[in-house]
Amino acid sequence: MLLLFLCSSVCFSQDIQVSGSIKNVNDLPVDFANVILTNAEDATVVHGATSQEDGRYILNNVALGSYILEISFIGYTTYKVNLEIERTTELGPIVLEESTEELATVNLVSNKPTFIKQSDRIIFNIEKTSLTEGSVMDVLRSAPGVLVMNDEISVKNNTNIIYLVNNKRVHLTGEDLQQLLAGTDASHIESVEVITNPSAKYDAEGAAVININMSKNLITGYNGSLYANYTQGIYPRFNAGMNHFYKTEKLDIFANYSYGESQLYQYNTSDVNFIENNTTIGTWHSENDRDTNTKSHNANANIDYAFNNANVLSFATNVNVTPYWKREGYMETEAVDSSFSSMNNMDDSKVNVAANLSYVNTSKSGDVFSVNLHHTNYDYDRYQDIQSKYFNVSDQLTRSNIFNSMSDQKTKIYSAQADYSMSFEQEIDLEFGVKSSVIDSKSGLDQYYLKENKYWNDEENSGVFEYNEINYAGYINASKAWETWYISAGLRGEFTDVEGEISTTNESNNFDYFKLFPTLNISKDFNENNSLGLSYGKRIERPTYSSLNPFKYYFNDYIYLQGNPNLQPTISHLTTLSYTFQGTYTFELYYRYEKDPTSELVFQDNSSNEIVYKPTNMEKSIDYGFDFLTFKPITGFWSVYFVNSIFHTRDYFTAAQSGNSTEYNETWSVYSNMMNFFTFLEDRSLSGEISVLYMAPMINGSSDVTSRTQVDLGVKKSFNNGKWVASLKASDIFRTTDFTVKNKYLNQDNQYYSRFDNQWFRLGLRYNFGNTRLTTNEKNEKELNERNRLNSEGSHN
Repeated sequence: MLLLFLCSSVCFSQDIQVSGSIKNVNDLPVDFANVILTNAEDATVVHGATSQEDGRYILNNVALGSYILEISFIGYTTYKVNLEIERTTELGPIVLEESTEELATVNLVSNKPTFIKQSDRIIFNIEKTSLTEGSVMDVLRSAPGVLVMNDEISVKNNTNIIYLVNNKRVHLTGEDLQQLLAGTDASHIESVEVITNPSAKYDAEGAAVININMSKNLITGYNGSLYANYTQGIYPRFNAGMNHFYKTEKLDIFANYSYGESQLYQYNTSDVNFIENNTTIGTWHSENDRDTNTKSHNANANIDYAFNNANVLSFATNVNVTPYWKREGYMETEAVDSSFSSMNNMDDSKVNVAANLSYVNTSKSGDVFSVNLHHTNYDYDRYQDIQSKYFNVSDQLTRSNIFNSMSDQKTKIYSAQADYSMSFEQEIDLEFGVKSSVIDSKSGLDQYYLKENKYWNDEENSGVFEYNEINYAGYINASKAWETWYISAGLRGEFTDVEGEISTTNESNNFDYFKLFPTLNISKDFNENNSLGLSYGKRIERPTYSSLNPFKYYFNDYIYLQGNPNLQPTISHLTTLSYTFQGTYTFELYYRYEKDPTSELVFQDNSSNEIVYKPTNMEKSIDYGFDFLTFKPITGFWSVYFVNSIFHTRDYFTAAQSGNSTEYNETWSVYSNMMNFFTFLEDRSLSGEISVLYMAPMINGSSDVTSRTQVDLGVKKSFNNGKWVASLKASDIFRTTDFTVKNKYLNQDNQYYSRFDNQWFRLGLRYNFGNTRLTTNEKNEKELNERNRLNSEGSHN
């Protein structure tokens, strides 16, 4: 009896399996077919697998119950059958019949991007297009409503953006963000969401949200890819990496590594007129050449473990290491009766590590509870050496000046967040959550000048700046859809406590504040062809840690960048009215008001001939305009996406070098972007795009910026059923992105011409191996809002 009991217990505890084989009408096995098991009652997917080379498949850990088995493979009609699982089941051979649909038609749709406009966002689907054969930065250049110029990203003329990957935060700024986006492979991107009015569940910091959705799939197995890109601009650049994805019934693992080397060239000229009593008392003309060499490593890993269908534990990490970053700059400046030249060499290193641990529980009723813990460790060092030589009108050396500095920034971030969402029978969704974060940032600078063959410490511009911030937040958001209406409303509250201290002067800047951030989205579908939407959102932008650093970072003896520890956060209000016709044409009117907006203003001191770049709170900024967006198929192989914006901007700022009077700068401007997408050949294995971008003259604070145009070309060809992919991209083919920035008001008169290394072509090659029908669970670091304010010291140099 005991033996019988043990045997029955063992049999009862064995995993129930569902297995079988798949073949076609020619009695040949079908490999890599999708096998999905869904619950017969609510159609939820509970298991997934893929058939092997012999056509066999196995579904493990199947609970007792009623199911629907679904088997699909491209070119065949989907097979479905109802199953009642009471024990381990071996199904007989299943024969798939060839589909009567034309394969070319199916592939044509998948190779063309699509455009969806919703009340609060734009969704741009790009999976399997030529746009994915580059970096994430290349994809953002083509996303609707997103403007990328000289690697600076903006949405509706605002650079305060939250970045997500699969709804998980990836927040960096400046060169850190550029390196991450430019070094991350885009082959697994499915779509890009541009959320112009984020709901209350998103951090209040961020005028817009860009969410990058990576492809996902329930099929078990392994796949990977190796890729390399060669880019030739003025100098060559190189990037190579690999992706690996492994999935079982419970475990998903994604790992990515990339290495890049680049050399970038930038050329600037500047002209400054020094004015006193409305009379020009001196002029400077400068020419500046800068070469920047970088070697960087990027690694990402994500592990998801599903205890069951309701409980998932995830760990994600992102590591960015830049051991080699060198910039060599040479500037020549000519005045009426003298001249001087400056060598400015910088040597940087940086380690940026982020780690996240999250848990998600989904109840039987569909309620979702999630917890996320995050830590960032950011360590940045810079050595700078500046040597200047001065000459008289006869070009004879009169004196020289040498100084150097060593600076560092160490930032640690800790955060914890909990969210809960539920749905009610009346189609009402409710979300609420809390978050707490702690930031500890410490920046140091030691500067030395050479005098009498000895280096002396410059005590006036040396010291330590410590910044500490604690933030507590809570939110609630409700939404309801009924008949032809949809409404979403939310409220977020954030309390912030800030402490800043400068060691050299023992000055401290301590303050706290509590702010409420309401959001609202309303839409009405009048019929299939007409819909109207109204949205409002209040947001905040906090200063980056380096912009608060009060120490000076020099370009030469007379030009420097200086942070501002007294910066206040920016509060913005955005209201948008939109109308969509036939689901294709969208018209929008918007109005934005910003209080205390931060801008890096340029000030010239006419008495000392110094030029200072300083982040400054302006009084206010008012921006309104009209946008038009559309995505239109022209022929079977050609489609066009078009965005056009006509807008007016007025910025009010304080003229710090002109009696502190309040001045304003304003202009009407135009932004237009047209993307043409093409798909060729019967099997749709050849695709490409042509884009044309135009920006009319616009303003930025006190500055006037000239117009710019950019024309890009791209093509992608896949071979051997997608095992090999080759791509070619040409950027700024007419070199029309050079621009001039002018500041001219009261006693300020200066202008700067900039030429960036934007004209280049890139060759790419990718090899996909393993089960290439798998798609990845990739998600870059699951980060928090506070990482968005990380920035390299002196990154504007």
